[in-house]
Amino acid sequence: MAVADGLFPKEMLAAALDRQKRWGSQLGTVLVSTGAVRAADVARLYGRQRGVPVVDLVREPPDPSLADPEALNFYLKAGCLPWRRRAGETVYVASDPDAARAAIAEREGRHLPVFVTSQRDLRRALTRDFSTTLTDRATFDLMRRMPESSAARRLAPSQIRVLALLAALLLAALPFLASTVLTAANIGLGLVFIALATLRYVSIFVGLTSPPSKEETAYANYGTPPDTDLPVYTVMVPLFREARVLPILAQALREIDYPASKLDIKLIFEASDPETLEAAKALRLPDHFEFIVVPDTLPRTKPKACNFALPFARGDYLVIYDAEDSPEPLQLRKAVAAFTMGDSKLACVQAQLNYYNWNENWLTRQFAIEYAAFFDLLLPTMVRLGMPIPLGGTSTHFRTSVLREAGAWDPNNVTEDADLGLRLALLGYRCGIIRSTTQEEANCRLPNWVRQRSRWIKGWMQTYLVRMRHPVELYRALGPRGFAGFQLLIGGFTLSGLVHPLFYAAAGIALARRGAPGDFSNGAGLALFNILVLVSGYSLSIAAGMAAVSARGLLPLLGQTLMMPVYWLLLSGAAYKALWQLVTRPFHWEKTDHGISRMVESRLLSSSGKSFPLSPY
Repeated sequence: MAVADGLFPKEMLAAALDRQKRWGSQLGTVLVSTGAVRAADVARLYGRQRGVPVVDLVREPPDPSLADPEALNFYLKAGCLPWRRRAGETVYVASDPDAARAAIAEREGRHLPVFVTSQRDLRRALTRDFSTTLTDRATFDLMRRMPESSAARRLAPSQIRVLALLAALLLAALPFLASTVLTAANIGLGLVFIALATLRYVSIFVGLTSPPSKEETAYANYGTPPDTDLPVYTVMVPLFREARVLPILAQALREIDYPASKLDIKLIFEASDPETLEAAKALRLPDHFEFIVVPDTLPRTKPKACNFALPFARGDYLVIYDAEDSPEPLQLRKAVAAFTMGDSKLACVQAQLNYYNWNENWLTRQFAIEYAAFFDLLLPTMVRLGMPIPLGGTSTHFRTSVLREAGAWDPNNVTEDADLGLRLALLGYRCGIIRSTTQEEANCRLPNWVRQRSRWIKGWMQTYLVRMRHPVELYRALGPRGFAGFQLLIGGFTLSGLVHPLFYAAAGIALARRGAPGDFSNGAGLALFNILVLVSGYSLSIAAGMAAVSARGLLPLLGQTLMMPVYWLLLSGAAYKALWQLVTRPFHWEKTDHGISRMVESRLLSSSGKSFPLSPY
C-alpha cells in the first residue's frame, strides 16, 4: 500500500522487509523509524487496511471537556484519548485501536468506537491537553511521595536545631578555648583532606587492577540477545538553548547501534526556547524522534523537564544524554548486556564520560584529567567496594520501572543524578558501571566553566543536606562502608573545595609565628602539619590523575597533572559561589553554553547536509 501510494520506491521494500524480520518489529514502526515514511502515513494506511476511520488531531483536535485528568495514567498506558461524542457515545482515538479497544472495554465495561490517529499526534495532544497535570506531577510528585528526599526545603527543622546548638556552643567556647578549637578544626579538616586523597590513591589499584564487576564485562563475555529480542529503549535528551549543537546530537543518535524501530527518542524542549525547537524541526528527523515541549514554569531545571517527559517513555530501559554528547554506538547494547547479567537490584548503570576537545587549552586538559580519574578510577572503585555512587548526569541508564518507583528526579536539586544514585541505594538498589565512553565538549572558557561547576557543587551540597536529615537511618540503610563512602565523596569533596585554600593561609600564619617545628603550641608544628596535608593530598591525587590518563591513553596529559593544585584553587572559587547560591538562589539552574569549542565547527561540518534515509542497522 505504501509503495502504491508513492511513499517510497519499490526497490526499498526488500530492505524494509529484511529489517522487519531481523528487528522483530511491525513494518510500520520500521518504516517510520528509518525515515522512509511519516507516522501520519502509517496511521492513514492502517486505517484503510482495517477499515477504521482516521483522525488528524491537528485539524480535528479532541474535545477538551472529555479529557479526565484523573484518567491520564490510563490514557498513557492504553495509548488512547477521548476524542469526540458521536451518537451519544464517546469516540476514542488511538495509534493501535485493537489494543486500545480492549483496554477501554475493560475500564468502561462496554465497547466504544476507537478511531486511528498517529502516535506522534496522540502524544502531542496528551502533552497539550494535560500540560497542567503533567507539570504539577513533574514539580511536586517527589515532594508529595517522599518529602524527606526533596531538596525543596533546604534544611529540616532538626538540622536547624542541631546547627543552632553547635553554633551556640562554638561561640561560647571561642573566648576561652579559641586556640584549641581552631587547632582541632584545622587537624580534623586536614584528616578529611588526607582521607580523600587516600581514596583517590586506592582507586588506582582497585579501579585498574581488581577484577571488574560482571556488569562491566557482560557485553564482552556474552554480548546481547538477538535484535528480535532486544527491548524498546527510551533515549531522553533535555535541551535548552542548544540550537547550534543539534545537528551533531542528531547524527550521534542516528549512529547508535540499536534497532531504530526499538528506539524511543525524546527531545525535550522548554517553551521559553522556541529557537531550539525550530532548529530541531528544520532537521526533518524521523518520527521516532519525538518532540516534547515543557511549559515555562519554575523551577526551570533539567530534572523537572525529564520528569515531565517520563510518563511518555515506552522503553524497558531509559538513558539520559546531554545536548553535546556523542555516545559510543554500542553503548545501549552494553547496557542491555549489563542489565541482563545483573540481578533485580541493579537499577542503573553509568557509562564513562570524557572529552573530545581535551587538548584544546589548559582548562580542558585539567577537566579531562579530573573526569578520567573520577569515571575511570573512582566510580569503579566505589562500585567494587560496595559503596553507593553519585551518578554522572548523562549516559546514565535506568530500568524505567525502578526509576518511576524511586520517584524519578528531584526537580529542585541542580545535580539531580548524584541525588538519585543515593536515593536508589536507600531503597535497596545498586548502580553499576559499564565500559563505554560518551564524548562530550569540555568547557574551554573560564566563566562558563565556573557556572557549570558551581551548579554541580551546589547540587552536591543539596544532596548532602537532604540525605543527612536522618543520619542514623542513612547509616542503617547504607551500612558502615556505604555511609563512610557517602561522607567522604559527597561531604568530603564539597568540604575540601571550601577549606583547602585555608590550609595555605593557616600554614603561612603559623610559620610567621616562628615556632619550633615540633611545638604545636606556638604554631610551627601546625604549619608543618598543614604543609604535609597539602603535599600528601596533592601528591596522591596527582598519582591517581597520572594513572587515569595513562589508562585512557591520554599520555600528553601526564605532565599536566602537576598543575592540579592551580585547578583545585579554581574549584574552590566555584565552591564558594555554590555556597552563596545555596543560600540566595538554591534552585537556580545556571546554564552551560555548548558549541563554543573550536572543534565544534569541524563536527558541524561533518554532520551538515545529512539526510535521514533507511538506517544502516
